[in-house]
Amino acid sequence: MTKKVLIMTQNFYPVIGSAGNRMKNIFQLLNENNIETKVLTIEPSYPNKNLYKSKEFWDDEELNKETKKIIRVPIKNKKYSNSIFSRLFFYLEIMVRFIITLWKLRKEKIDYILVSTPPIFIVFSAFIGRFLTNSKIILEVRDLWPDSLLGVKAFDSHLTIRFFRFLEKKMYQKADAIVINSKGFEKHITEKLGHDEKTIVYIPNGPRESELTKHREFSSEFSVVYTGNIGLAQDIGRLKAIAKSLHEHNIRFNVIGYGIKVAELVNFIETENLSNVRIFNPATRKKSLDLIRESNIAIAFLNDEDVFSTVLPGKIIDYITCSTPVIAGVEGTAADLINHNKVGYAYESRDIAKMIHKIMELKQDNKKLEELSDNCEKVIQQEFLWETNISKLIGIIDK
Repeated sequence: MTKKVLIMTQNFYPVIGSAGNRMKNIFQLLNENNIETKVLTIEPSYPNKNLYKSKEFWDDEELNKETKKIIRVPIKNKKYSNSIFSRLFFYLEIMVRFIITLWKLRKEKIDYILVSTPPIFIVFSAFIGRFLTNSKIILEVRDLWPDSLLGVKAFDSHLTIRFFRFLEKKMYQKADAIVINSKGFEKHITEKLGHDEKTIVYIPNGPRESELTKHREFSSEFSVVYTGNIGLAQDIGRLKAIAKSLHEHNIRFNVIGYGIKVAELVNFIETENLSNVRIFNPATRKKSLDLIRESNIAIAFLNDEDVFSTVLPGKIIDYITCSTPVIAGVEGTAADLINHNKVGYAYESRDIAKMIHKIMELKQDNKKLEELSDNCEKVIQQEFLWETNISKLIGIIDK
């Protein structure tokens, strides 16, 4: 008998970023493997709803025609904000609207609800959905919450954080299985579970086979690229320092950025007259990958907080997908991936001078760049292809 899965997620095609792309791949590949899968999501709104008025983001005709398996609920609060309370009401609205939709689906057969967190409030609606549909829960953890709130210093109410930690623990305990996208999360979750044994499966972000880069040749103009979110976790101060230093060394620096700190970065570039730095508007995944492929080196940053040492940023996987060597100010899980597989160099995020020195060194060493690029191709094939890794999720569903 065909298994049936309902994916519950805030971010889904055509939303840009790692989360939306991840959910799209899971949805498509489960259906391709004869697991009847629907998705419950909101209207695309990240980083802003107006972005998706452009047809260029709706570039998957198969999904554009899909009306029965993709359920999109409208949300009144469509703006992302720095305010933790504004975001809280945004998440609570999603939770309520998801519960209403689950009530309408209560008579449908659903074997598994796969729910993606953060935000944690969607998980609560999934647990209500389990009761309504007599299904099991696969909890997908893409970030450690509420630790990530503390990491970006967005919230400091000790009483509220204690309550959130209680909810986090219950979330892990009530799930039937847990999927993580970074190996760094496993220890934290295991400690929260205590003696409660639970299936925890590592399924990283990654590319589809069609997105792989064949053997590449570097462009004549040496350039560095940064793509993705520019928010509270990405350390904009160090990104500014990198931009200024690359400009002073007459190196082209391309940025495809979105998030709450973009305007600050744009203002800095204009004020400092950094003519070698170019900011691109948020782009489709295909255009972003093309720009990465045209670049000689890609950079990434995360703040120094302990919680971020457990994270494996999706942008780093995208860089490696494009066979573009990585220079990153990261520690822990991401640094281990970069250094162990020799796809670039990882430094403590404050070591801007060392990062610039390494970029200048590689600028004069095409042979080393090609070696790092070749290593990128190998590790993607070995560990990160969605067509291979989806079998881990199918294994949970078929168990």
